Amino acid sequence: MRLWTRFLLLFLMAYAFADDYVVMAPNFVPHAVVAKQIAPGTSRIISLATTFAFCDSCEIRRDVTVEESGPERKDVEASVFRAEVSLFDLTWPKTKNIDGAYDWNGHDFGGGIFLNLHYGMWLEGGLSPMIVQWFGPIYLAAAYQFSFGRYYGHDADDEVDSDITENKFFGSANLGGGAMAFMNNHGLAFGAHGGIRDCHILNPGKDYYTSYDYSAGRPSSPEFRNGYQLDKWVLYYGVDFVSYTNLPLLAEADFKSHTAVLMSFEVGIKTGDNPATFWSFVMSFMI
Repeated sequence: MRLWTRFLLLFLMAYAFADDYVVMAPNFVPHAVVAKQIAPGTSRIISLATTFAFCDSCEIRRDVTVEESGPERKDVEASVFRAEVSLFDLTWPKTKNIDGAYDWNGHDFGGGIFLNLHYGMWLEGGLSPMIVQWFGPIYLAAAYQFSFGRYYGHDADDEVDSDITENKFFGSANLGGGAMAFMNNHGLAFGAHGGIRDCHILNPGKDYYTSYDYSAGRPSSPEFRNGYQLDKWVLYYGVDFVSYTNLPLLAEADFKSHTAVLMSFEVGIKTGDNPATFWSFVMSFMI
């Protein structure tokens, strides 16, 4: 299991570096599982997430220069790899015995408030408060992320360039809800969720070759070109798979340590004249 997790982590990091950066509020599904209290006593949430965003023929507005006087059309690819951890949680209602309570279906009106910390590659960090409330098998959730990052551009050879940087503050929201079915005798759950979130795409700028050195046989004369920022509200949906420690079996084994593991897949799209798409994979551990 450890080897598989390490391999997955390296795979996600290797494929999460496009030219642009995407910044979005966190996925709220693991917090919904904790708020449901299907595995009583779990509170700390550790998540690894990778997200890709695409925009075909996006309308880009750069800072006006002598050469540029208006918007251009450009294919955009953005990504991020990030790690999250819950710093604080307050869940309700309180069970009498959160270590071994026989609450096979969790709480019909369970809820929680969470404060999460995240770190994104290369140098981005921030806080995100979140609230989740269940109503039987469905839940509503809202999150807002405050993040600040130092974002790096690329040189003419598409390598990360520490001389091209932009410091940026972002605020982003995630509003939605979902439903989940718990197979208590097997310790499995399946769910779906959806909502609306704002998606930020940032390009700090890039060097481009402007001529070709025939004597050296390679492009030459790199010049810097300004970056851009895109802000888009995106409708999305997702599916979720959860494995959690089973309450009846825990009682039989006299073992009280509850845990859960969640895998969540999310796809979002913005339609219209300037469409955009993103997809995200989140793996969370609840202890």
